[in-house]
Amino acid sequence: MSKKALLIGVMCLLLISAGCANKADADKSTSDVKATETTEKTVDYTSLSQSERNELTFLFTRSSQDPVSVDLKIINRTNKNISFINSDFILMHTKSDKVRADKDGDSTIDSNSTKTVKNLFEDVELSEFQTVGLFVYKSADNELAYSETAKLSSRSSNLTNSSLENSYKQATKVVEKTKQTKQVTKSTNSEIEDSKKDNGDTTSTVSTNANDSTSTSTDDNKNADNKTESNDNSSSVGTVNADQAMNIIKSHDGNTDKKYSVVIDQNGGTAKTYTDGNGQTVYWIHSTDNDGSSGDDWTVYSNGLVMHSKPNL
Repeated sequence: MSKKALLIGVMCLLLISAGCANKADADKSTSDVKATETTEKTVDYTSLSQSERNELTFLFTRSSQDPVSVDLKIINRTNKNISFINSDFILMHTKSDKVRADKDGDSTIDSNSTKTVKNLFEDVELSEFQTVGLFVYKSADNELAYSETAKLSSRSSNLTNSSLENSYKQATKVVEKTKQTKQVTKSTNSEIEDSKKDNGDTTSTVSTNANDSTSTSTDDNKNADNKTESNDNSSSVGTVNADQAMNIIKSHDGNTDKKYSVVIDQNGGTAKTYTDGNGQTVYWIHSTDNDGSSGDDWTVYSNGLVMHSKPNL
C-alpha cells in the first residue's frame, strides 16, 4: 500500500507542475502580445497627449539660397509610431497667412527613432524668413517651432523663447494693420466708383427732369459725406517722424550704452524712410555699442509698431 500511495503522490506532483508551466507560458505569451501591440501602435500627431508631444523634437533647417528649401528632422522618444501628413505642415508668416509644405505623402516616425524629411518646403521666398514666423502642424493649435531669422535651424525648444514670441506677435500686428488699411482703401475706391456712377445718372436726369436732378444732387452730397468719412478713417492711424522713431527704439531697447541712428535710403538721396515689401513706409533704425563692436537693426512703422529686424524691402 505504501508504494501505491507514493506512486499516486508522485503523479499528482507531476500534473501540478505541468499545469503551472502551461499557465506561465500562457501569461508570458499574453504579455509579449501586449508589449508588441503597445510599441507597434501608429497614431497621428494630433491625437497625442501634451506629455507625449513633449517627448518629440522638431528641427527645421532651411537652405541659405533664394528660393529656400526646408528639411525637417523629427526625434520620437515615445513608445508609439507617429504619423504625419507632409502637406499639413504649415509656416504661418507675416507676408502670407499660410505657406503650406510641398511634400506629398505621409511620414511615420517609429518609436524611439529619428527621421529626416528632405525638402518638406520648397521654393519659399527668402523674404519669408526676414521676420519671425511659426511652424505648425495642421493648425495654430499645434505649434512646432518659431522660424528664426538669425539662424538656419529652428528647434522646437525655441517656443519658450520670449523674444521670439514677442517678435512674432509684433509681426502679426503689422499684418493685421496692413489688412485693415487695404480694406479701407478698397472701400474708399468702391465709394468713388459709386459716386462716379451717381454723377453720370445726375447728368442724364437733369436733361429730362429738374426735380430728379435735385434729388440726385442730394444723393451726391451724401456720397461725398461718406467718402470724406471713409478718408478720415483711413488717416486715423498716427504717424511718427524720424526722431520719434529713434526715441521709440531707445525706449523699447532700454539700453543706454548704445548709439542709435536712422539709416538713410541711399537710393533716395537724403530720404529717411523706406518702402517695405507690403508698400508700408518704415524707418530703419540701427544701433551699435559705444565701442562699435556689434550692431542691431529695428524697423519702425509709421503707426509706431516696432519689429526687431531690418525692413522687409
